[in-house]
Amino acid sequence: MLRPAPSRARLALLVLAGLLGRGGWPAAPALADAPPASVAPDRLMADVNALVGFGTRHTLSDANPRAADWLAERFREAGCDEVSLHDFPIGPRTRHNVVATIRGRQRPDEFVLVGAHYDSRNAQFADSRGPAPGANDNASGTAALLELARLLAVDPPGRSVRLVAFSGEEQGLLGSRSYAKTCRDEGIPITLMINLDMIGHPMDEARRALIVEHDPGLRSPSNDAPSLAWADRLKAHVAANGLEPVPGVLYGSDYMPFEANGVVCVGLFDGADAADFYHHEADTPDKVDASYCSSATAAALALIREAADPAFEIGPKTAGAPVDDARPSP
Repeated sequence: MLRPAPSRARLALLVLAGLLGRGGWPAAPALADAPPASVAPDRLMADVNALVGFGTRHTLSDANPRAADWLAERFREAGCDEVSLHDFPIGPRTRHNVVATIRGRQRPDEFVLVGAHYDSRNAQFADSRGPAPGANDNASGTAALLELARLLAVDPPGRSVRLVAFSGEEQGLLGSRSYAKTCRDEGIPITLMINLDMIGHPMDEARRALIVEHDPGLRSPSNDAPSLAWADRLKAHVAANGLEPVPGVLYGSDYMPFEANGVVCVGLFDGADAADFYHHEADTPDKVDASYCSSATAAALALIREAADPAFEIGPKTAGAPVDDARPSP
């Protein structure tokens, strides 16, 4: 996760942004009765351990493309309809986003996009050889992508779901910038982008809080209100899965290039960028709470199913306008 150091001012902003008035945005319907999602904590942890087993997934490491190939094979095994590598440059090298699609049964050319970065780093930004297990940051989110693929492939929704494991996040969102540009250039209609970046470590075991991020008013104003409405839905699903939802805002992760292009975005984040193992070789599998990560994944799955259901309406449709690549970086 490419995050600025947390501060009291930022934490205050997170809470304040979630408490701002809704400006007349229509209230979302109540949660529908449904059986609990069949997310398997043991499968999540098996995938976390496998990703940590690469030693480092630093974008400039030799292990990074091997991790991409491994992820592509796992997505194929999960039953995804299409799996491909989306290439992007970093210096003289080519690296890959892993793109897996589950085609919708009613509107296969409309997409819910779910992202998580699989690259990792340690305390030395440019160290591509030293240990960087990245169990929580972000094997936790990447393992969730694989679990979501398994569960969605057996019961595809109305709209297509595209699961993207990004690389280059720790070097400035390089993979997501490249893929967002591809989506914009190809005119791919995205109903909602959901980002999963660090969802495995509850910073307070008593509260077991999970931050639900929404757009507070960034580059494309048209997506602010629907982002807040979807975040309200996501908070309900987080609570329904036994965690305490805490309001937060989008910043510093792979949703940023999509938001800039007018895509409606939300995110889940555990707040562990304040932990002493953040961007450290101590970010090992014991830092990931399987039950907590499973609950976060189940909440994401519930929101995906709503967003991918053409009959589900959360509010007036809002179109986002493309933006110029020359704008400053977030």
